[in-house]
Amino acid sequence: MENKFNFKTKRTKKDNTTKSQRQLRVGEELRHLISNALHRETFYDVVLESNNITVTEVNVSPDLKNAKVYIMPLGGENKIEVLESLNRIKGYIQKLISSEIQLRQIPRLSFVIDTTFEYANKIDNIIKNIREND
Repeated sequence: MENKFNFKTKRTKKDNTTKSQRQLRVGEELRHLISNALHRETFYDVVLESNNITVTEVNVSPDLKNAKVYIMPLGGENKIEVLESLNRIKGYIQKLISSEIQLRQIPRLSFVIDTTFEYANKIDNIIKNIREND
């Protein structure tokens, strides 16, 4: 695909679309800011305080108005509870990161469980089974 502005693009596996350099840069900046906010802030939520959460990736829409935040609790435990808690306080997280990033409009966050680790583990088990059967 020819890009008339000569920006480098990247095809992501999660949503199978081509991302612009700006989307990638904003997504990575959001990932760092959200991760730092989850690490430093007190949310007065028992589920969030008792789980370490990894922000694996942030996919930003082309208009930079929406951001899908892929998360995974450490050890993969309490996924549903953590996801519900994060989606409950997503407005507060948006407010926290709004002062840290230079954008006209802060993207609307939606948190999603990252299933990449489970998928990779499943593929790894299949390969191990094939090797054992040979």
